[in-house]
Order: sequence, then C-alpha cells, then structure tokens
Amino acid sequence: MTVLYSIGSAFAGGGIGTTAYYNARGLYRYGTLRRVLCGSYRFTDIPSSLIKAVGLPDRVLRKLATYDASGRLWHLQSLLFDSWASQHLEPAEVFLCWGNYGLRSLRQARAMGMTTVLQRASAHPSVQAQLLKDEYARWGIHWSAPRATLARALAEIAEADYILIPSDFVQETFVAKRVSNNRLIQIPFGVDLHRFRPAAPQPPRPFRVLFVGQVSLRKGVPYLLQAWQQLGWQDAELELAGKIDREVHEVIRPYIGLTNVRLPGHVANPLSLYQDADVFAFPTIEEGSALVIYEALASGLPVITTPNAGSVVCDGVEGLLVPIRDSQALASALERLRANERLRREMGQAARQRAEEYTWEKHGLALAERCESLAHRR
Repeated sequence: MTVLYSIGSAFAGGGIGTTAYYNARGLYRYGTLRRVLCGSYRFTDIPSSLIKAVGLPDRVLRKLATYDASGRLWHLQSLLFDSWASQHLEPAEVFLCWGNYGLRSLRQARAMGMTTVLQRASAHPSVQAQLLKDEYARWGIHWSAPRATLARALAEIAEADYILIPSDFVQETFVAKRVSNNRLIQIPFGVDLHRFRPAAPQPPRPFRVLFVGQVSLRKGVPYLLQAWQQLGWQDAELELAGKIDREVHEVIRPYIGLTNVRLPGHVANPLSLYQDADVFAFPTIEEGSALVIYEALASGLPVITTPNAGSVVCDGVEGLLVPIRDSQALASALERLRANERLRREMGQAARQRAEEYTWEKHGLALAERCESLAHRR
C-alpha cells in the first residue's frame, strides 16, 4: 500500500508545513509514502528523492500573497499548485491532499482509482467563515471569505472520499454542515516531547502569562488584553509572542500601554518562552487543534483556552476552558490560577502527562494505519 501526499505550501517550513512533515514522516517510517508533492521544501530525514516540488515560482507567489489582503493571490497560488500537482500524480492506493490545494488533483486521483483523503486543519470552511465574519464585525471591520476560495473548499469536501480532521470541535462543525460521520477521520496532532519539556526550578520572578501565535482577531487577543486591563496587575507580565496582523493594530492600540505587556513579535524557537511562563492563555475564536497548546502542555503549563481551540485540554484538569469572546471569564480564570500555586502545579503536571498521549510518533503511526485500512475500500 502506498500513499501519495500533496500540500501546496512549504513542506517542513512551519505552520501547516510542520504538520505535513510529521504526517509524511509517519507514512515514510511505516513504509507507505510514495511521494510528497509540495510547493517547496526544507531538507529533513525524508529523502529528497521522495519529494517533488514546484520550487522558486511557488515560493515567489506565496511571498507576494502575504501582502495581498484580498486573498486573490492565495487563491491563484492554490489553483496553480493544484494544476501542477494533477500533472504529477503517480499510481498509489491513497491520495491525501491538503484543503484548498486539491480539487483538480482529487478528481484526477479518483479517476486513477485511488482512495482520496482531504486534510482540513480547521473548522468546516462555512463555519470558519461565519465565525471570522462575526468577529471582525464586532470590531467594526468588514471581512468576508473570498467567494471563489470558499466555493472551492466546499467542492473539495464534496469530492473527497474521506476528510481527515484533528479534533472534536472540527468534527462537530462538519456534522453540523451535514457531512457524514462515516467520512470523517479524526486523528489529533502531536508534539515533540524531547524539544518541549518542563523547566527546571527557577528563582522567584513575576507571575507570567504567555500567548504564542498570530496576534490577531481570530486568536482572540483583544479579549486577553481586556482581561489583563480588568485585572490591573502591576507585578505580573503578559507576553504576546507572534506576528501582529495588520487588521488588529488599531483594535489593540489602547491596550499596548498596559503594565508589563510585551510583544516580541514572531519567535522562531519559543521553548524558553514556555519554560519562563506560569500559565498559557489562548482565547481563540476558531482553530482546528492549535499546535501551540500541545507545546504548552508538553512544557508543563496550565492552559486557559476556549472550546473552539480544538484542544485536548480537559476543563479543570490540565487547565480551564472559557467561552469565546468573554474577557470577564478570562480574567476570572487567570485570577484563579494566579491565586492558587498548588492548583497551577497540579495542572502543570497533568498537562505534561496529557501531552505524552499525543506524540508525533503516535500521530504518524495512526495516520499510516488508517490509510492502510482505507486503501481498498473504494
């Protein structure tokens, strides 16, 4: 049994590229990876002979797309990659491709007799679009998903035999949109337990709350800043590590001057940030299953997040769950954890134990075994 894997992004290049690498690594170690088709790639333990990439043209287009707020260039890039990938399909039992990058390829793979699997790392695209539209509107900003991109995403879902998803939250959104449970394959993401680990005992320092991710409306950052303002702590620190979205600049401007709020920008290796924090806060509006939460858990941090994070956090065990868009609930959760060092310690220990259930090795093995079981179902 072999799997042909396709992603129109930078394979092993961060973000979804990181997830794609661990997907493919599991298939490779299981002996079932036929080929990776991608926009570009970084060298890894997967032999370059098994990777075929568009290369420089794709990298240039993706770079330009980051400056295009309309999303048209991203749509064009996905179309061009899909066209390229469809011309480089090879015989295999299973074709697995990432959402937004595979409509034409999915149809071609089906015509070649492959079982097709579409990977969606976020909520159902219609649910995602509505959540984001509502969130932007709350802050007086117009936003709508590009119609062509949304239509393409929905067509891919209809076309694929199966949809690979990472969490209960994502599954609920697909079922709500009348996608059969029988077509959904849920495999949680994972974490590198050797890289992310609890810190050694440290000298006394101020209480520190950490957020890692894009500083954006989607991630719920304004509500975290509102909660911080409500608490009015003078002897604590809030660190927001991540690139700041252009749309959120004006929204968060009134909060930037709050006591001990730090915005270091994107941090390539956040290990020391996790190890220097007491609590991880991630009040996201919509997520598939945020990798940063797995990293925080592995680092032994209690996590405050929302049900929409698609996380593996159990409320009251490894952390606390709060409703989306609720700064008061966030403030109360932060206050509770700061006031109770014993609770933080117990949740931190439980967090590490929880993370040990979700390694990338287990993820890769589960994916390979599931692909093998699907190989001859068509």
